[in-house]
Amino acid sequence: MKLSNHYSRQLTRSFTGTYRLTGRVVVFDDAKTPFLKLRLSDCEGDHVAMLNLEKTPVPERIGHLEHVTTAGVKCLSGQFLLNEFRKANPEEVDALATLQSLPRVYCPVPEAFDQLVAIAQSLTSHHLRTFLTRVLERQERLEAFLNAPGSRNYHHAYPGGLLQHSLEVANHSVAMLRLNEPTIPRMMQEACFVGGLLHDIGKTYTYDSKGKPNAAWKLCSHDVFTLEACAYGLAYLDAHEPDIAMTLRHVWTCASPGARYGQPAAMTLARYIRDADGQSAMADNQQRAFRRQSSKGFSRLGQNLFWQPQLTASASH
Repeated sequence: MKLSNHYSRQLTRSFTGTYRLTGRVVVFDDAKTPFLKLRLSDCEGDHVAMLNLEKTPVPERIGHLEHVTTAGVKCLSGQFLLNEFRKANPEEVDALATLQSLPRVYCPVPEAFDQLVAIAQSLTSHHLRTFLTRVLERQERLEAFLNAPGSRNYHHAYPGGLLQHSLEVANHSVAMLRLNEPTIPRMMQEACFVGGLLHDIGKTYTYDSKGKPNAAWKLCSHDVFTLEACAYGLAYLDAHEPDIAMTLRHVWTCASPGARYGQPAAMTLARYIRDADGQSAMADNQQRAFRRQSSKGFSRLGQNLFWQPQLTASASH
């Protein structure tokens, strides 16, 4: 039975959409008809699509992770049978929701990924949403951001740890800001979140797409790459929200405990992000230090010594 006939009896409804191309392979049906089997990904998940190469040849070279626009019908099997497959044009990409085409399939911590997308899409500032898209959806960086550890042998040292740590810093920074400055404008709260989220974005230059350290990891501190990683987005903010662009530059060059810039903090946002960074790292390290130790007392992780007090039964509840 031909694959095309098999699908024709399962057609349910038409569809169209713009996705990231994350996989493809040529397959043949029983009649030796060639099909291109595609994996189309976005922030919600993946779709498997089939393209009959005898009827719809691929019009141009389309690379891994490029945006593609597809049209066809969805079958009962969940697969798509395509009659259109092409590179997406800029207008189609711009029409996507914030981080819509970020491929969920590449993130080993899906709950953190879903939180990232939900918060990014909830930002009221169109300019900050556009900024995040320009930074995080860069084709050459997004896999590293989703797969990299928070550190090599320190805190959040597991695939997806960078995203987990970044969200913790962002959320905790905003919590401190709201606690201490409850009347601060929403725009500054959102800038605080974005600043915390991207404080370690330079690590996408020191890890490869699989989350493994590369040459830059040995040669450069990740801090020196932060502004470079955000340059495309900052250029946009300079034209639309210049003071927010300068705010982000400031917190990233003075807030990190390991930063080499040495500029003193001139605003509370920088302190909140610095403190949230240290708290997230220490909390994860303390948890790791006592992971294999049920009793309280002292435990060591690398060069760091941690202590947990012994509590009475009544005090522990």
